[in-house]
Amino acid sequence: MKLPGLEEKYEILRTLGEGGMGIVYLALQKPLNRKVAIKSIAPYLAREPAVRNRFATEASVLARLNHPNIVTLYDYIEEEGALYLIMEYVEGQPLSDLLQGGPLSLDLIQRYFTQVLEAFQYAHQEGVVHRDIKPANIMLTAGGRVKILDFGVARLLETDHSMTRTGMRLGTLLYMSPEQIKGEKDITARSDVYSLGVVLYEMLTGKPPYPTDIGEFDLSLKIVKEPLFDLSHPPAQVPSKLLEVILKATEKLTEHRYADCAEFLADFSAAFSQVTSQTPPPPPTKIIEAKKSPSRISARQIGLLIGGGLLLLAIGGGYWYIRSRGEVTTPADTISSKPAQDTIDSAASVLTEATPKPVPDTSVQKAAPTSQPKSLPAPAPPPASKAKPLATSPKPPTTTPPSESSELSAAPAPKPQLIAEIQNFKPSSLAQLKAKGTLVVRNTGPAEARSFQVGLYFLNKEGEIKQADTLILGPLAPGQELSRPIKANADGIKSIRAEVLSVLP
Repeated sequence: MKLPGLEEKYEILRTLGEGGMGIVYLALQKPLNRKVAIKSIAPYLAREPAVRNRFATEASVLARLNHPNIVTLYDYIEEEGALYLIMEYVEGQPLSDLLQGGPLSLDLIQRYFTQVLEAFQYAHQEGVVHRDIKPANIMLTAGGRVKILDFGVARLLETDHSMTRTGMRLGTLLYMSPEQIKGEKDITARSDVYSLGVVLYEMLTGKPPYPTDIGEFDLSLKIVKEPLFDLSHPPAQVPSKLLEVILKATEKLTEHRYADCAEFLADFSAAFSQVTSQTPPPPPTKIIEAKKSPSRISARQIGLLIGGGLLLLAIGGGYWYIRSRGEVTTPADTISSKPAQDTIDSAASVLTEATPKPVPDTSVQKAAPTSQPKSLPAPAPPPASKAKPLATSPKPPTTTPPSESSELSAAPAPKPQLIAEIQNFKPSSLAQLKAKGTLVVRNTGPAEARSFQVGLYFLNKEGEIKQADTLILGPLAPGQELSRPIKANADGIKSIRAEVLSVLP
């Protein structure tokens, strides 16, 4: 295949896509040995005087856009009866294909849409309005990078006619702003803000806001007059904070929308921060549960409690008897012996777990060492006593046993661990036209995965991605696996790579 005027520098490899504004080819730029995408403008547009007069001026502006999330325009070529745009070739998957599997997870939406808004903020600052925003013009690479296609091309190809030859407006009707529907001449960056709000709605719900099976006239009336959804019955799966952001972005009057994508991004990020912070509180620790349910005392705890209490009474009574006879010389040696202290500590811990409001024993506070479990309140200072040996006797070193509640709260919550692989792979061949295999996902972690996304990348013999898909699967319990047959829709597939993109525990 050859394109008039491009034979010397470019070798056409195959067709990438076709639309109302032209055909896009994958080509090899011979001098640089670089793959490029060539957009050949439709002949009826290429012969339009208004388009030809604007082509060089608008294309030179687009070529100056330099942003990691915008496809680069390398060159533009005018030939008799033909116009070409030479663009960066991006391997990946359009957002429109990914949305066929339903709504995206919140973490993917935050990652992708943040990049989208950053790209549009940059382009708008450079004075370029897209005018044709839709999921098909948002490419997602295998590495998670967003690339915006056809930036400014709608303006470059705009004519005095509101309709193209095929009867479709320049731009997809579902995503057009009310001012575009009404045919207003002054289309600003706030028109892009509206279209981006519609795209965000579809990413969150998995479907466009308006029915796709109604006529163009009825759909146009809905876009101009009706909000994206019934305000009395908002989509239940979309957090309310994000719905507020969408409603402001898609206001019918331009002055009520976000002034720019920087303001849009600030509210979008703030809404996500609130959504992610609204997590359920952690379950109470065992000590807290014991305080709420004092009746849950085991037989062992009752025995320790009774034994400890009797021992405390015996020690207190014996100590009182000895002191009354004036024979106390080294009380610490008598009361702080290790077997007795171990029993006291065990009894104190039982009291801590089993009793809602433990009542301290004044005799124990006078005689026991200063070491106390963390869960007990610090003992009150003993009353003044005339017995000098007790006040001047050396105190045993203070030790602080680890708190059971702090150990429990510090333990990380269990998470699922997913491993994805391809089994029984059969590459495409003369006998097997389409490559196929089985996707196997195993959960090797201690927790269940409620849902998860798996990316599939179909590679040719050079290791290039020919096709990419995303599957939303689940649930998957610990120690289990699931399998799913897969088949490529492209020819020449020699390997398939699977990757877990996100997991909801």
